[in-house]
Amino acid sequence: MADVAHGPSIGPSVAEILASHASGTGCPTKTAARVADAIAARGDDGTWLSTVPREQLLAAAEEIEKRPGARTLPLYGVPFGVKDSIDVEGVATTLACPDYAYVATATAPVVQRLLDAGALYVGKTNLDQFATGLNGTRTPYTIPRSVYGGDLISGGSSSGSALAVALGQVPFAVATDTAGSGRVPAALNGVVGFKPSRGLISTVGLVPACKSLDCISLMAGSIDDVDRVFDVVAGRDDRDAWSRDRGPGYRGAPIEADRRPGHIRAHLDSGRIRA
Repeated sequence: MADVAHGPSIGPSVAEILASHASGTGCPTKTAARVADAIAARGDDGTWLSTVPREQLLAAAEEIEKRPGARTLPLYGVPFGVKDSIDVEGVATTLACPDYAYVATATAPVVQRLLDAGALYVGKTNLDQFATGLNGTRTPYTIPRSVYGGDLISGGSSSGSALAVALGQVPFAVATDTAGSGRVPAALNGVVGFKPSRGLISTVGLVPACKSLDCISLMAGSIDDVDRVFDVVAGRDDRDAWSRDRGPGYRGAPIEADRRPGHIRAHLDSGRIRA
């Protein structure tokens, strides 16, 4: 395993990857090769529990390139990781417990939306076993450590998702958050952890820690990246009992005082970061 870095080393952003793919200076297969090389260079550092083999990853990137209208896809060739409590068809879901593991027969809607948007699935990330814990050390696999070094804890339960971003391997990762699982490891590795309001992202295909409180969360190197990805994955899913439509969003227009004492009025619409 490579020496632990002393702080995050964020890689190219979603916007930068899309720009390189659009201009022709890069392409999904080149991006896939870079990601595979970066993961291989570190060896087993506890970030990933499984990854798509290099040749398969390059083949998947090639398939994305061949899609009709591929370059117009919102996440064309952008690589991402998925916490190993969320299903990807044909891939083992382990929750960091080998005896529990099963091979998923369907892909979780949150992941499918990303794939449909042209994103490139890289692999499953480590977690506190059964997504229960906030320090990131409760795993029978290699314990992931914070990018700040000194054997500091990575935070959990979405430890691997945070590290995959903080190490610059992928620009964003899918995680979960019930009581801090998507924010604690983000904070302890210097990346952005976004827990949306419950019901905005479908939890179908997620093995629950607490079904009435679980949220799919996102990790990325910047708020802009979170915002771009959230626009893709948010959406109503009637198979999820807590699913709901997105509410109004605030785009930064001036906030005006309401004529009634103690009230303010903001110009709202249905886009960008929202409750």
